[in-house]
Amino acid sequence: MEQAMQQYHDMLREMYRYYRSQPSYMERLLSGRKEIVGGFAHFYNEQKPDRIYLIGSGSSLNACKAASEYMETILGVEITCAPPSNPPVIRGSRPLVLAVSQGGKSSNTVALLEELRGGVQTVSFTAGVDNPVARIADFSVDISVGDETVGPKTRGVTGTVLCLYLATLEAALLCGNLSEAGYGKEIGLLEETIGYGEQNLEACEDFYRAHLDDLKTARHFLFVGKGPAAAVGEEDALKVLETLCLPSAGYEFEEFLHGPPICINEETALFLFNSGDKDSVRMKKMADITRKASKNSYIIDRTGSMQGDHILRLNAGDSKFMSPFVDIYFGQLISSLLTQELGIVRHPAIRSITSDMDTKTSDSGK
Repeated sequence: MEQAMQQYHDMLREMYRYYRSQPSYMERLLSGRKEIVGGFAHFYNEQKPDRIYLIGSGSSLNACKAASEYMETILGVEITCAPPSNPPVIRGSRPLVLAVSQGGKSSNTVALLEELRGGVQTVSFTAGVDNPVARIADFSVDISVGDETVGPKTRGVTGTVLCLYLATLEAALLCGNLSEAGYGKEIGLLEETIGYGEQNLEACEDFYRAHLDDLKTARHFLFVGKGPAAAVGEEDALKVLETLCLPSAGYEFEEFLHGPPICINEETALFLFNSGDKDSVRMKKMADITRKASKNSYIIDRTGSMQGDHILRLNAGDSKFMSPFVDIYFGQLISSLLTQELGIVRHPAIRSITSDMDTKTSDSGK
């Protein structure tokens, strides 16, 4: 048991290292965007798709959901997100499927690409291009986040969302959907937000230490947001499930109001991502009410509009679309550090479940 815990916590420490590297990798992506996604922009311009399908599993699907509204807004094309195991009906005269898989070995993504081969144009977004998903796709994009050898992904998630954003901006600029001025504004927002990265990571650690005694009492976790922040909540919930091995869920704010608050008690940790719009007041009211039941009722605020002991203040450019590069951090942090603090280790019966269930392909390089 001690050896298993040591190995598990070694993995969590490696996860923390990847977590801390996110700002520097996003800065590299941003500065190298022309080289990284320029080819995709030309491919997109040639295809001129009338429908886009974002396909992924687990964290890759959450990254797709987090990026989809931004992509749809900038490109002016309807976008559908789905897991490859339950693909949507492909519609339109020029559909384009973007297959997202950080490692490029997700067996269900590989199977779907094989099924679509020759019938629908496909593009892969993977870390590196020497993997099964990239080799099957008609065009490949390297999301340029390097290897992330642990199961619970952090850097790969933010890197994937950013790569999808940048691919969208370069394609929209080339196709004429976005002016030079509009392009410059969007890049400026990303530069501002990512530039706050180290400062935001430090703010998360300070907040974690300040509330650690209370956080150690939490036994189930809820993450709630709007728009891209709702997808961020799903991803943070997945991280908690993968590491703390405790019940966790992510919700869109309005959906959350219809039932789930009834389950909140003294063992609940609730994290609300301030939307910065008309629902900010309602979110503050929700936090005030639920704090009567649980000490662990928090708001993560990147808008600068809230203050208080239970409000984690982070910095970002003024756009809801910056949420995936800011709001996501705290859930990632507790997944690594709180798991170690509590001495949690996965049950031995399920440690090899990923390989047992064949969720990843063996890669023969062919």
